[in-house]
Amino acid sequence: MLERLLEALPRTADDTTVFLGDYIDRGPDSAGVVRRVLKEHDAAPERTILLWGNHEDMAAAHFGFPAPSNYEYDPYDWFRNGGLEALESFGHHKPELFVTPCPPELERLFPLLRLHWQAPCEDPDLARYLFVHAGVLPGVPLEQQTAETFLWVRGDFLQSYDPSGRVVVHGHTPMETVRAQPDKIGIDTGAVYGGALTALELPARRLYQVKKSGAVVIEDLPEVDGAQA
Repeated sequence: MLERLLEALPRTADDTTVFLGDYIDRGPDSAGVVRRVLKEHDAAPERTILLWGNHEDMAAAHFGFPAPSNYEYDPYDWFRNGGLEALESFGHHKPELFVTPCPPELERLFPLLRLHWQAPCEDPDLARYLFVHAGVLPGVPLEQQTAETFLWVRGDFLQSYDPSGRVVVHGHTPMETVRAQPDKIGIDTGAVYGGALTALELPARRLYQVKKSGAVVIEDLPEVDGAQA
């Protein structure tokens, strides 16, 4: 699905592509997804933004690499959340996968990841958009947000409204359709559960989706008015 979605995007050499995290655990071919986003980075490192997801955070902690949340996962948290399937996609099998070292591609991916990204201020059409994996706490300056919030927040972010003018583009919480609100746009449409894989073109506010059937759907993001909680 990822390959088909990337092929559908009308990208130019000047465009920046932002990936919102969770490259692993959330599908049958974690290894293929990791290799594909690394290929994107290698082809255009200055225009490819790879964000941390909570699943990369769990994996990094499991393998003893710096994990931005500093959360104390138990030894099997990652395995319970898709780590088994991820390691199998890299060619490892039970029981040795429980003690296998980190796949080289994952080890290479971790240092490339960021917690958030905004376009440069000189691009006013894009500068108001903040890209994170899960969300932010409303009313808290960006520099005071925690990595745990960027990677794990749900209710405190999803059920709030931020009147600052900032628009947070996020994943993490799967929904049947794209959730467009004045202050946030959620584009996780549950591909791992049989839903679509979604990309958002900005500032055009155009959606590109690959359905489970392989069909590509392109449509404008619905306009929203006023504050929504």
